[in-house]
Amino acid sequence: MKPITHFNVLLSLLIAVFVVNQIAIASVAQAMGATHSLRFQLWGVKTANAMEILMPIPNADGLTTHLQMMPTITEVAGDPRSGDAVADAQKVMMATGTPFYAPEGVDFDDPVGSLAAWGKDEAVELPENLQQRYDKLIGVFPCNFCCGSPTQVTINGRCGCAHARAARGFFKDMLLRYGDTYSDDQLVGEAYRWQAIWYPSGVVEDYLLGTGRGNVLGHKTHGGAGQDGMHGLGT
Repeated sequence: MKPITHFNVLLSLLIAVFVVNQIAIASVAQAMGATHSLRFQLWGVKTANAMEILMPIPNADGLTTHLQMMPTITEVAGDPRSGDAVADAQKVMMATGTPFYAPEGVDFDDPVGSLAAWGKDEAVELPENLQQRYDKLIGVFPCNFCCGSPTQVTINGRCGCAHARAARGFFKDMLLRYGDTYSDDQLVGEAYRWQAIWYPSGVVEDYLLGTGRGNVLGHKTHGGAGQDGMHGLGT
């Protein structure tokens, strides 16, 4: 057995202090209502939750967005940190295959066909109780890559593009079939899984930015990204 040296004791104390300090930082951040993106900066992401997705959420100003983790329904692989940041981001952000809830013609591996299939459901009528939830969902879900400007995010309910129509169809279909099963947050996060297959470059750039690796690809500004074009995470 190796003898305990003053160096060993000092090293152990330093490690203990560091751990306590990090826990304290996280606690303060949570108490102050910090977003997930802030915790990314404090801790660094090593493994993404397999049932969450990093996405833009409108700020209180209704004009810009911040990046935040939202729960999803579909499970994906966590960030493997393989050394290929782009490939890792694609694994986390892009689901594959046919989800269990998919109606006919809907598949993550068929972005074009799924866009058209979800869009057809926009015409579905909802009962009043579900209509209220639907109005809330389309009032917070952004259509941010093809519409709006950096300081003017386009909200789904005010957008006429095909991607926005598909998201509205998704919300209506899921509310009718799974409204009692999943929360509004889960539906918003899952809807963004579909946005990811329609805007793969944009969601990968956002993910890398939100996890402290924005220099890998750079970050192209888009709707709601703010004056810095980086959701407030720019340097």
